[in-house]
Amino acid sequence: MADLQWSDDNKRIVVVGDGKEKFGSVFLWDSGSSVGEISGHSKAIASVDFRQQRPYRIATGSEDLAVNWFEGPPFKYKKSIKDHTRFITCVRFSPDGNKMVSVGTDKLGLLYDGKTGDVIGKLNPDQGHTAGIYSASWSPDSKQIFTASADKTCKLWDAESGNCLKTYTVKANSQVEDQQLGSLWQKDIVVSVSLSGDLNFWDLNKTDGPAKVVLGHQKFITGLAFDQSTQKLYSGSYDSLIVEWDLKTGATSAFKGKGHTNQINSIKVQNGNLVTAAMDDTLRTTPLASREYAAESSKLESTPVDIAVSQKSNLVVAVNTTSVVLTRGGKITQTLAVKYQPTSVSLSVDETKVSVGGKDNKIYVYNLSGDSLSEAHQLEGHRGSVTTLAYSPDGKYLASGDVLRDIFIWDLATKQIKIQGWVFHSAKINSVAWAPDSLHLASASLDGNLFVWSIEDPTKRITVKGAHQGGVNTVLWIDNNTVATAGQDATVKTWVVQHH
Repeated sequence: MADLQWSDDNKRIVVVGDGKEKFGSVFLWDSGSSVGEISGHSKAIASVDFRQQRPYRIATGSEDLAVNWFEGPPFKYKKSIKDHTRFITCVRFSPDGNKMVSVGTDKLGLLYDGKTGDVIGKLNPDQGHTAGIYSASWSPDSKQIFTASADKTCKLWDAESGNCLKTYTVKANSQVEDQQLGSLWQKDIVVSVSLSGDLNFWDLNKTDGPAKVVLGHQKFITGLAFDQSTQKLYSGSYDSLIVEWDLKTGATSAFKGKGHTNQINSIKVQNGNLVTAAMDDTLRTTPLASREYAAESSKLESTPVDIAVSQKSNLVVAVNTTSVVLTRGGKITQTLAVKYQPTSVSLSVDETKVSVGGKDNKIYVYNLSGDSLSEAHQLEGHRGSVTTLAYSPDGKYLASGDVLRDIFIWDLATKQIKIQGWVFHSAKINSVAWAPDSLHLASASLDGNLFVWSIEDPTKRITVKGAHQGGVNTVLWIDNNTVATAGQDATVKTWVVQHH
C-alpha cells in the first residue's frame, strides 16, 4: 500500500499501491463492498486523493507517468492526463475542492480544476526545486501549497499565480539524509519529513531551518540507558544512532560530531557520561551535558558485546568473544583472556564482583580488586547459552536469562538458585532488569512480550503481550512503578506497572 484517503463523510476509503491484480480499490469501510473501480494505470500507483466535496472526484498519480481522474460514486475512470515526464509522487485536492495539484520526480508541479480535472496552471519551473518533488500539501485556506523535495528544501507557493513565495532550507551543510520526502499542513502546523526520519516543524516566516526537529530511530534499537539525575533516557540502534529522550515531554535531542560507525551493542550512564559499546570494536565515553562525541575512542581487539560500568569511578568492564576487558578513563588496564565465549556482563552494586554469562551455559563470577579480575567461582544451572545478567540493587541477588527462555534468580550468599520455573516467554530472553527496590524483575524477550515478576511471590507475574513487534531487545526501570522498553520496531516505550 502506498497511499489511502477517506471521503468527507467517513464512509468510503480509496487505497492504492502495487497489487497483483489491480493497483487500487475504493470501498465502503464497514462492509468492504466496492463502490467503483480504480483502473487505467499500467504500473504501481504512488498517490491518491479524494475530493472532499460533492460532486466526488478521485485523482491518482502513478509510476506510469499518468494522473488519472475518476468520477462517482460508483467511481469510474474518466480520463488520463499525461503531462508529467517522470514518476508522479503526490496528488492532492485543495481543501475547498476547487483545485488539485500533482508533483513528481520531474520537478514539475501541475494545477488542475478540482471538478473537471483540466490542467489550469503549473508551479513556476523557473523558481522550482532542483530535484524531484516528493510531496505537496495545501494551506487550510486553499491559497498556498507547501512542497518537499529531494533537493533538501521545502517551498511555499502561491496557488493562484504558481509563483514561489519562500524556500526553506533544512540545514546549512545538508547531507543525503536531509532529502525531504513528505509534508503535512494541518491547521497552523507545517511539518516535513527527512530521509533520516527527522520530523521538521516549520515556522513559515523563518526560512533558514525548522523551528523544531523531532528525531527518532529508523532501525531496531539495541541499547537503552537512564540517567536518574536528569530523568533522561538514552537509546542506541542498529544504524549507530543515539537519541536522548526527555521523559516528561517526549522531546528528543541528537548527539553532535562523529560517533560510532556501526550497531550500538550496549549503553550505560556513568557519572554524567554515556558509555557506549559498538560493532565498530570501540568503546566511547560521551559527556551528556554537551552530547558532543569526543574524537578518541577505546579500540578493542574485537567487538564488545556488552558492558558494565562503575558508579564510583570511571571503570568500565567490557566483554568480547574471547576476553573480559577492563578500561579506566578510556585506557585498557586489563585484558583477561577466557576459554569460553562471553555473552553478557554485570557488576555488583558494591563493585567487588563481576559476573560474565557464557555461551557454554555457565556464569563466571570474578573478584574485582582495583584494576584486576580474578576468577572466584562458577554458577551452573542454565541449559542454554546465558544471554543477560543483572545484579539486584540491594546486593542480594543475580538474575540471569538464557536462549531456552529460562530466568533464574541466584542467591549470592548461598550461590544457589533461589527462584526458577519462570519459563513463560516463548523465545530467548534478551534482557532482564531490576526495579530500584529489588522486589520486581522485568524481562524482555524475542517473543515480543514483556513480563514483570515478583520476588516476594514468584507465582505472580504481569504480562504485556506484543510490547514490541518483532521482539523486545532491552528493558530497564525508571522507578519502582515505571518500566522502559525498546525493540525491533524502532520504538521506545514506557509502561506504568500496577503492583497488586
